[in-house]
Amino acid sequence: MLGCSLLQALDASAAVLFAATFATMGWVYTARRARDLSRKQHTCNVILHSSLDRGLNEASAKLVPLIKNGDIDSLQEGTVEREAFRLMANHYEFLAAGIRNGDLDERLMRDCLHAQLIEFYYKSSNFIWMQRDIRRRQTTYEHLEWVYLRWEKAKPEFYQRWLERLLSKRDRTTAYRSACGVD
Repeated sequence: MLGCSLLQALDASAAVLFAATFATMGWVYTARRARDLSRKQHTCNVILHSSLDRGLNEASAKLVPLIKNGDIDSLQEGTVEREAFRLMANHYEFLAAGIRNGDLDERLMRDCLHAQLIEFYYKSSNFIWMQRDIRRRQTTYEHLEWVYLRWEKAKPEFYQRWLERLLSKRDRTTAYRSACGVD
């Protein structure tokens, strides 16, 4: 008789434990999914607003011929083209910082802006390095360079992306650098 009531008590406590575990798992999944959807919505808003920004469109129109011809290195201080370059580079740096910090959805940004961002950095990397040397600040456009290296040079493997998803924003960069050997 005593053994039967102990077994019933264990069954009841096990049922409560299982119910609490599954409820917590459901809450964690729902919260993560809501964050992912919110990040994607924010990314879509940023892309949409960027495409409708008159200043960015005008700057892009001025820079496209220079980028295609590889004439970025010859930009002179105080010219309209130099101001257009600064505007576009700062915009791409903003996007890259959002990607790096996990505020923007990397996959969606890559699908939408991969070619533009990679070509922009590739064609202007010498100019960016010259600006870093002139300013004596090696962090100028560092997030843009990070995205370029990540998307073009050292693409993360599946396990790296999975690990980054589990880590907090602060630890993502460190984990990526240690896994890829990228500084």
